[in-house]
Amino acid sequence: MINFRYHIVSVTAVFLALAIGLILGTAALNGPTVDALSDTVSSLRADNQALRDEVVQLEEDASTDPELASQIAPAALANTLEDERVLVLSIGSADPADVESVVKMLGYSKASVTGQLNFLEGFADPANSGPLLDVVKETTPPDVEPPNNANGAESVAGLLAAVLLENDAEITTNDRKALLTALAELQLVSYEAIPTKTATAVVIVAGKPFSDATAPEKNANVVTFADQFALAGPTVLAAPTTVGEGNPVVTVIADPDLTTKLSTVDNVSRPEGQLATVLALVERIGGDAGHYGTGDEATSLVPQP
Repeated sequence: MINFRYHIVSVTAVFLALAIGLILGTAALNGPTVDALSDTVSSLRADNQALRDEVVQLEEDASTDPELASQIAPAALANTLEDERVLVLSIGSADPADVESVVKMLGYSKASVTGQLNFLEGFADPANSGPLLDVVKETTPPDVEPPNNANGAESVAGLLAAVLLENDAEITTNDRKALLTALAELQLVSYEAIPTKTATAVVIVAGKPFSDATAPEKNANVVTFADQFALAGPTVLAAPTTVGEGNPVVTVIADPDLTTKLSTVDNVSRPEGQLATVLALVERIGGDAGHYGTGDEATSLVPQP
């Protein structure tokens, strides 16, 4: 019969067995096993500290690179565009801060900025092709012949290039005002002032690619927009990244025709990209097209001296 004394003896035996196991286990671990574990822990601690130090260094490098580009920009760009008149355009979702920084870099180069125009998202929307074609029909000066097709964004871009860039056509400030006012009434462009002088070169700052239902057409229109200006004068297309379907910079580089007549920068949101944008414009005015930034297709971070 199982009684209380039996339970006491059983419990005591269990605890005794546990105690003996702990003693034997401790004795076994107090030899080479403990030493090996100790060495492993020490090694892991050292590796972990090394990785922490590396992260700190990378963070410092990341914060230093932009500072370096900003610091050398005044000397690197000094007077490089002293005799040039540059038109600054932004399109799509371009960050105003990127545009402002590019204009600041142009100031170091002594370029004269003839105007800043911001083309809103609707400009690239294929749904607005009809109204844009109407604008072309109503505002084209007699001496200008813009692209004659069914793509309103392309036709207007060709007309804009004709009236805003230096050429042989007789263009007046009223011609520019008529065109830009018509686009502003459609809420497709915004600006502070109508350019009163023609430009000799162009910087186009784009945003990230469109990603909505009509994104393919919109992204294609951004590239077409840049192409029309490149046909009229030295042009640089700058974007903040190379990611995204239909990215304009990636599209330009992949096109055998565009890649030779339109320079690109793929990191315009960073100081080194803003520096590269102006240096690339200097290079493009000299006759060469280059592609700069951090993307896989970029030839270097900035144009070589």
